[in-house]
Amino acid sequence: MNFIIDTDMGIDDAVALLMVLGHPQASITAITTVRGNISLSQATLNAGVVLDTAAAPPLPIFAGCARSLLGHEPDFASEIHGPDGLGGAGRPHTSRPPAGEHASLAMVRLARQSDQPLTLLTLGPLTNVALALHLDPDFFKHLDRLVIMGGAIDARGNTTPPTEFNIGADPEAAQVVFSACRDVPGGAWLVSWETSVAEAVPFETWDRLVQGDTPQAGFVRQMGNHLKQAMAAFNLPVLIWPDPLAAAVALEPDIVTAEEHRFVEVETGHGPARGQTIVDYRPLSDNIPNLHLVRGVDKPAFTRLLGLAAGGR
Repeated sequence: MNFIIDTDMGIDDAVALLMVLGHPQASITAITTVRGNISLSQATLNAGVVLDTAAAPPLPIFAGCARSLLGHEPDFASEIHGPDGLGGAGRPHTSRPPAGEHASLAMVRLARQSDQPLTLLTLGPLTNVALALHLDPDFFKHLDRLVIMGGAIDARGNTTPPTEFNIGADPEAAQVVFSACRDVPGGAWLVSWETSVAEAVPFETWDRLVQGDTPQAGFVRQMGNHLKQAMAAFNLPVLIWPDPLAAAVALEPDIVTAEEHRFVEVETGHGPARGQTIVDYRPLSDNIPNLHLVRGVDKPAFTRLLGLAAGGR
């Protein structure tokens, strides 16, 4: 399995990246970064820090968009991810500077050049991907699969009442991407905020997974401790792992136990529903489905894959 991972590299992004790095059948073609949880420069630095922590082989990092398609600069999520985006586990330097090519250009080039099935895993706002589609309208035809973490498919958001962070950070980009999802030969899959909440991991399970003495274990343990404090403020004794859940679906598609194939679009107006993920649940709809909505996963399998982030096997 070959991956391009597009990320805004907060805590759960880092865990997701470590999962892919730790999977014996996964190979990463490139990492692309986007503004979202944190600034573009911080996300790009953090990608290098995560690769350094895992002693990963050389992998190209391509920096992408520093603002949304329309030029907006959405609020950061520092109250969850901390000022460095990694819950205080970050570092001021990395041995892996970004390549000179823009992320969207790199996506288009790598997809066209790939002679192996390529999965695009998106963990942040969809700005880079939308720009890639503007550069090459056939971009998705050169992928095998697309897995997106984003959306509130039942309008139970985490930034505004109906809106999830990644989609709300750039609704226009999300609409561009969703409109093209039928072009992906192996299908496009959406891992929503609600499904992530439903598959949350109890503190005690997480503590068991990260009790090792590998560099990765210490790194994710520190990030998890920061996230625990954030969850405790909401009276929640669980960790919600949206990006790792999306990574798990991308790594082992068979872990999906419940899904719906639906037509999905995004509200791009400027009222209180801006950024809402609108799902057509009508049984007699004329709209052609464009996304597979993940509704449930095999929880033991997800837990096993989550353990890869700590250097487990």
